[in-house]
Amino acid sequence: MRITLGRLSIFIAAVCLALAMTSCGGKKNLAFLDSGQLFRDGKDLYDRGKYLKAIEYFQTIVYNYPGVTLVDTAQHYLAMSYFNNKEYELARVEFNRLAINYPSSAYFQNALFMKAVSAYESTPENYGLDQNELHDAISELEDFLVDFPESEHLHEATHYLNLAKNRLAHKYYASGIVYMNIGAYEAATVYFQKVIDDYTNSDYAPDAMFKFGMARFKQKKYDEAFQKFSDFPVAFPKSEHVAEAQQYEQESAFRAARQAYEKEDFAAAKEKLLLFKQSYPESKFMDDVDKYLKLLENVEVGSAEKADAGS
Repeated sequence: MRITLGRLSIFIAAVCLALAMTSCGGKKNLAFLDSGQLFRDGKDLYDRGKYLKAIEYFQTIVYNYPGVTLVDTAQHYLAMSYFNNKEYELARVEFNRLAINYPSSAYFQNALFMKAVSAYESTPENYGLDQNELHDAISELEDFLVDFPESEHLHEATHYLNLAKNRLAHKYYASGIVYMNIGAYEAATVYFQKVIDDYTNSDYAPDAMFKFGMARFKQKKYDEAFQKFSDFPVAFPKSEHVAEAQQYEQESAFRAARQAYEKEDFAAAKEKLLLFKQSYPESKFMDDVDKYLKLLENVEVGSAEKADAGS
C-alpha cells in the first residue's frame, strides 16, 4: 500500500504523542493531565498503598496548579504519602507548608497534629541518640491540646505526648544513673530532679524520685533524703519502691538525729529523736534512739552542773 506524505506526517505525530504520554515503562507524562485527573490517579495510587508514585501526582498539582480548589487536598495527601512512606522529615515539611499556606483549609487542624507526630516519628527510638526533634514534638503537641481541646485527635495527641515525654524522661533518668554509678551524686540529682519536675507522669518519675533520695542518703544529707523518702508514698502510692522508701525514711530520720548529735547540735538531735519515737514506735532503730536520748540526758545534766558550779 502506498503511504502518502500527509499520512506519514499524521502517523509520526501520533507516535510522538504516544511517546510523550508514556515512558518506556508505561509511565504517564503528568504534564498532559489536568488537575482533576492528576488527583484521581494520585488518590487511586494512595489508596492502593503506592505512596511513592502517588507523591509525583500530588506534587504536580501543588507545583503546577496552585490556584485550583483542590490544591490543599492534594497538599494534604502529598504530606500523608510521605508520612505513610516513613519519610517523616519530608512529611513534616509538607504538613507545615499546608498549615502555613492554607490556614482556612479543612485539613489545617490535621496538618498541625501530623506535623507534631512527624517530628516524633523522625526521632530515633533509642533514647541514647539525638532527641532534638522530640522537644519540638512535645511543644507542638502541648500547643495542639490547648488550641483544639475538642479535636477528634485529642486521644491520639495525648498518647503521642505521653510517648514523647516518656522517652525524654528515660534519657534524663539514664543520665542520672550513669552519674550515680560513678559516685557523682550531685550531678545525678540534677537529672533525677528534672524527671521529677518536668516528666512527673512518665514511667520514670517514681524511680527518679527514689534514686534522688538514695543519692542524698549516700551523700549523708539525711534530712533531704528523709524528705524525699517520706514524700515518696504520697507521690507514687502504687510504686514497687514504696516499702523500701518507707524503710529508708526511718533510717534517714534516725541518721539525721545521730548526725546532729555528732555535730553537738544537741537541741536539734533531741527534737529529731523525740519525733522519731513518736512517728516510728515499732522501728528497729528504737533501741539506738533510746541510747542517744540517754546520752542527751547526761549532756543536759552535765551542762546543768557546770552552770551551777559557775554560779
